Amino acid sequence: MDLVVNANYKCIGGWKDSEKRAEHVLDRMKLRGIGDHEIKQAIQMGAKQIREDKSIVAEYRWYKIVYREYVFGNIRKIYPITVIQL
Repeated sequence: MDLVVNANYKCIGGWKDSEKRAEHVLDRMKLRGIGDHEIKQAIQMGAKQIREDKSIVAEYRWYKIVYREYVFGNIRKIYPITVIQL
């Protein structure tokens, strides 16, 4: 199954993405020097915890990724919400 990270603003189907979320996560990624590759590593190898709002927290190395995951066919779409430094 392919893993696709989407930090940019998108409107998929009837679900509208938030421009604020996209700006926030891109700022946090840039501030902490984390790219798509590090997000994929955290999602694939990090310890995960599901929060009450159904978002997922992946802790890996020195950072945490808070994200939502959607599956479309053979593709796992990852929408990062924020990046937290430990």
